[in-house]
Amino acid sequence: MQKVFKTIILFSAFLITVIFFANHVKAQEPLDFEEIKVIAPYEPAISDAFKIADSPVIEDTLQISRDLDYYIAPVKLETSFDVLPIDAARMRGEPLSKLYRAYIKGGFGTHSTPYGEAFFNSLRSNNYAYGLRLKHLSSAGNVKDFPHSGYSDNLAEISGRRFFRDHILDAGLDYERNVVHFYGTKKDDFFNDDNDIYKNFDKLTTKDSIRQRYHYFSANTGFRNNTLDSLKLSYDLDLDYHFLKDDYDATQQKIGFSGTFQRQLPPDPMGFAEDQHFKLNLYADYYDNKSPLNSVTSSIFGIKPRLSSNYKDFKFYLGFNAALKSDSITYFRIHPEAGSEVNLIDGALAAYAYLAGGIERHNLYDLYRENPFLNSALEYRFRNMKSEIGGGFKGSISSYVSYDLSVRNSTIENYAFFVTDTSTVLNNKMTVIYDDVRLFNFRAEIFSQIAERLNVRFASNYYQFTLDNEIAAWHIPTTRLDLSVKYNIQDKIILTAAAFARNSWYGRVFEENDEGGLQPEKKEIHGFHVDINLGIEYRYTKLLSVFLNFNNVQNQPLERWMNYPSQRFNFLGGITYSF
Repeated sequence: MQKVFKTIILFSAFLITVIFFANHVKAQEPLDFEEIKVIAPYEPAISDAFKIADSPVIEDTLQISRDLDYYIAPVKLETSFDVLPIDAARMRGEPLSKLYRAYIKGGFGTHSTPYGEAFFNSLRSNNYAYGLRLKHLSSAGNVKDFPHSGYSDNLAEISGRRFFRDHILDAGLDYERNVVHFYGTKKDDFFNDDNDIYKNFDKLTTKDSIRQRYHYFSANTGFRNNTLDSLKLSYDLDLDYHFLKDDYDATQQKIGFSGTFQRQLPPDPMGFAEDQHFKLNLYADYYDNKSPLNSVTSSIFGIKPRLSSNYKDFKFYLGFNAALKSDSITYFRIHPEAGSEVNLIDGALAAYAYLAGGIERHNLYDLYRENPFLNSALEYRFRNMKSEIGGGFKGSISSYVSYDLSVRNSTIENYAFFVTDTSTVLNNKMTVIYDDVRLFNFRAEIFSQIAERLNVRFASNYYQFTLDNEIAAWHIPTTRLDLSVKYNIQDKIILTAAAFARNSWYGRVFEENDEGGLQPEKKEIHGFHVDINLGIEYRYTKLLSVFLNFNNVQNQPLERWMNYPSQRFNFLGGITYSF
């Protein structure tokens, strides 16, 4: 009831108000209108709205200037730093390969050729090392139409080394027993000359009557320091003795000494050298040679100082070789020595040149090792290299191929040549003659190696002799070509090949001249020829392998020395074992 009453009251008030305003409007004056003409299109515009900043800003017009004067007093703070020691860095290298104490190699070949070789060595040690080597190689020979041509080579050597903290002591003993036979004669050569020799040829050429045996014994010792500081003096001292005897009462004794001293010099204050070394070699040899014909003693003493320097890509050395030689006469010689090398293309091309000279003694041991068919009653002289000038280029074509091209021109007094000794009954021995020569040599060598799989080496030499007395350089070819190849197939099969090519060489013979005398003539031993040798090795395990070598594949009657043909085609096979 109250809600109805309130509603009535509100409605009545609203009605009274409407009536009041209606009467008020009617009582106003009428409106006065003006006419407006628009002559342009209407363009509405809205004025910019400026928002009142929420944060009030006070602009201070009073500026106060302040002058500050201050000073900072420096104070030193004492600090300390203690360096703690650290362990030296260590590089872990590749694992060491396993070593074996012994290696044995043996086999048998054509012409009744037994072969055996054995090595016994110590394992790794910081205190010592020692080794023993034994070798035997012999053959029945069997060269057709010639006397017995068998030979036997035997070797026994023992060596030892003692390691100290700063020094190394070496010592060794060697014994060799080598047997050859003077088979360089033919029965038919005496048929028209001397019937007695022809009739008794078989008795004169029995195995025992033409046998020659060489007994060689040597002992050596050495002492050197092993300092790693290049500014300290390093030295290497060696002393050796050897004794040689043959079946014809020829003997040779030698006592030799050599010493090497070197050190790095302080830096060059003038800046002309980045690295300088000084090296001094001292040497002395004494020989005592005896034979049924003569007895000769000789000696040689020498000193070789050398100063070497490096500056960037340029290297050089300068020194001399002074020697005092003594036998029937005594004289003193000085030979200058110098050399230089410049790197033109890093790792690919370098040029070098040198000047050298020196004196050395011809002796029975060196001569018989080159030619065992010697008449040991020899004359021994000093070989004087008056001068040798040479130079060349060396470098690498790639990481697998390197090369060396060189020339040299030498002037040599008492160069030794081997010729047939015509003073013997059978003309089956050789002797030595000497001549002064000028020798020109061009040499080219190329070497290639691809890991351990393929190894190739090629060398060529050209010689030109100018002699004072002889008409030819006896038994020396003017052109030599050598090629060797080794191919490793998965470290299981090893193939080797070697080829040797030589042009003509000559031996000395005597022919009767128009006056009834004898004059030397040259006889061609060989024209140009090639000798090829092949080999194969099969490694069954790392310890056991078998091998087979083929020599003189073309089956040629080659003669290294006149009237001494070698065996034709032959092969040798065997096994190797390590333990």
